[in-house]
This record gives sequence, structure tokens and C-alpha cells, in this order.
Amino acid sequence: MTTEDARYRDSSQYRLWSFSPTQLSALREKTNAAARARISERLLSYPLPAATASSKDLSAPTSNANTPDPDGNSTPALPEFLTPAEELTLVVYYTFEILRASESLHYSDEIKATAAMFLKRFYITNSIMTYPPASMFFVALFFASKVETGHVNLSEYSNIFKKSPEEILAGEFLLCQGLRFAFDVKHPFRALRGAMMELAGFPDMQSDLKRLDAAESRARKILQLSPLMTDAYFHYTPSQIMLAALSLADRGLAERLIRETFHFVPMEGNSADTPGGNNGGGEGSRNKMNDERAAIIGSQIRDKVLGAIEACRDMLSRELPERREHWANKTFIKTQITPLKKKLAKCKDPERWNLVELQRVRREQAAKKMDSDDEDDFGGRRVKKEDDSDVFGGDLGHSAKKRKVTVKKEEDPFGGPMVKKEDPFGGPKVKKEEDSFGGFGGAL
Repeated sequence: MTTEDARYRDSSQYRLWSFSPTQLSALREKTNAAARARISERLLSYPLPAATASSKDLSAPTSNANTPDPDGNSTPALPEFLTPAEELTLVVYYTFEILRASESLHYSDEIKATAAMFLKRFYITNSIMTYPPASMFFVALFFASKVETGHVNLSEYSNIFKKSPEEILAGEFLLCQGLRFAFDVKHPFRALRGAMMELAGFPDMQSDLKRLDAAESRARKILQLSPLMTDAYFHYTPSQIMLAALSLADRGLAERLIRETFHFVPMEGNSADTPGGNNGGGEGSRNKMNDERAAIIGSQIRDKVLGAIEACRDMLSRELPERREHWANKTFIKTQITPLKKKLAKCKDPERWNLVELQRVRREQAAKKMDSDDEDDFGGRRVKKEDDSDVFGGDLGHSAKKRKVTVKKEEDPFGGPMVKKEDPFGGPKVKKEEDSFGGFGGAL
């Protein structure tokens, strides 16, 4: 039987978008360094003479990187680039803007969370200096509403946010590429509902339903903000995030649920009570089952899960629901976010910042490539020989029998994980056959 842990390890969320903190930090630094190198090369390719430095040349980059140096050389001075930490600050800010925008549209929790994670995933392998976050966050919200089966009219959506439909559509394929065409995002909301139903089933909790309602309400508010504003989705499973939020809401309930889940009692009885008992194999079979259950819900696994939940709890506590006021505070935006936006305006990629223009150029390049593929060595056009039978694919007679059919080895269409998978908390991985988290865990 496939366990929950094994099913989660087969998901694209785990295979492509789960990292240890060290891996995630290294990946962001790598993306930042690559963007700095590419943008520097492009800015250096746009030297402006002193006489035209102040002219309104729309083809030149808009930053001050093209100002000639005092010696009269035409080599432009490069701007100061954003650091990985500054990029992350802006990504978190625009993630909060997604949540605000989706709330104004009364979107569901799933659409809000999916949009937020689309934006954060996109800016792991794409720098915020390359593609404009002020445009991409509208794209992420629009695309997430379609992924989560929410009905959205493009014209109405673009009118609400004063954006052109072309700008929204121009960023969609970029977003899909950045997401590696993996659109499934698993959230902890359903896990919370299931946990509360299980707690309500305990006999001693029937008289304390108000406590359960209060804990669920608080935990849901935490899930609507805290894991989305932090990196929890990249390090923990949905069930671990849920238990961490429940622990912040009511630690006693979370610990009770974990105790009841990871409660292993060895099977006892005569050999005849177990399968194979009549032929003398009952005791060995029972011992094997005990070992398997201990590996799934034993004390060792319980302690490991508790450690992961405690670490996730600490992460979520940095961005509790009360922090909404901080990210919306005008003083904070003026002193922290506005300077970063101004810095970003000077070091943005001059060739990729305008999404509509970028899409137009790429379409023209694709069209030219198709035209060149149709030309023969003599500069003419290839003329395909056709007859009436070719309308249905041509003759499938003698040649079809001689055709070799080669079966390619099945490959991951997304190219595998971006970094080598390892346990974020150290220690060996759990085999797929073992459900090390008893229905509330997943890969650590």
C-alpha cells in the first residue's frame, strides 16, 4: 500500500520545490549572481556619447548606467545591484501585495496561497532585476485563479487593476517556464479541517468544542499568512505546516494529536492468531509487523516529527497575522521598500523588463526561424510533393513495415530537481515504503 509519505515524495512539490535552508539560500545567491552578470553585459553594450546622454532615446536603457565617465570614455558606469537579501525583501513585499489584492477580489484561501507560491517559486530561479515584480504578481494571481478553477474574465481582471490584457498574457508563459510547468501546490488547509475532526472524535473533547473552534480559527488565520510570507512551503510538508500553525494556536491540542497518532503498541498473542500461525510462521510475521509499525508510528519517528514541527513553528512565528500591519505600514514602505524600488529601477534588465515588447521580439524571432527552416540551400522554398492521398497521411504500405520503432528511455520532463535532494534536518532519508509521519508528516 502506498503511504502518504511516499505519495508526497512523488509530487512535483517535493521533487522540484523542496529544499533545505542551505540549498535555498545558495540557489537564490546563484540566481542573483547570474542576473548581475547578464545585466552588466547588456548595460555595457549600450554606451551613450556625452552629447546624447540626456536625449530621450527609447531604445536605450532607462537607468543611469550609461553616463560617460569624467575621462570622456564611452564605457558606462554600472549601477549598484540588489543583493539576494534585498531581492527577497521585495519578493516578500509583493507576496503580501498578492494577498491584499486577492482579498479585495474575495478569492478563496487556495487561490491566494497558490498565487503567492507561484510568485515565490518564480523568483527563486529568476531575479527580480530581470522581470518586473509589479507586473508578475498580477500575472501570478490571474494564472493561479485559473489553476484553482476560479472563473476569471481577463477584461474585467485587467480593468480592476488598470493593466492591459496584453501585459497579463505576456507574462503567463514566462511564469509557466519559471514554475517548470509544475502547477500543483499542496496546501495545509484541508489537513487542518481533518485534524480538527479527529480531535473532535476524542470522547473527552466533546465537552470542549469551543476550544476546538477557537484553535481552528486562529490556526487558519496563521495559515493564511505566515507560511506564505516565510519559506515554510519550501522546507516542510503541508501537514507539518498545519501542525505548526495548530501548535501556535493551541500547543496542547497539537501535542495531543501527535501523541495519539504516534502511539505504537506491539501486537501480542499466540502464533495461531496471526496469518501463517498454523504453519509456524505466525510469530515471525507478527514480529515483522511490529517492526514495520514501529518504524511508522514509533517513538523515534515521533521525536523526529516533533523536532520538525518545532522548527516550522519558530519560522511561522516570525510572520504572525499581526504582522499584516507592519507590511502595510506607510512608514515602513517609505523607509524600506521605496528605496529598494528606486535601486531596482536603476539596475533592471533593459532587454527583459518590458514584458509586452519581450513577447513581441520573441515571436518575431520564432517566425524568422520558421521561415529560415523552410528555405533550401539555394535560397528557394521547399515544395512538398502532395497528392490526394497525402491529405490522410500518405501511403502506409511497404515502407511502414520496414520502419523501426525506437522506445526512448522515460525521462523527467522537468529535468529533475534543481539541487541534490537532502534531508534539511540531517540524518538519513526514510524509504518510500515507510510512512514515517503517520499521516501527518512527509519528507523532512
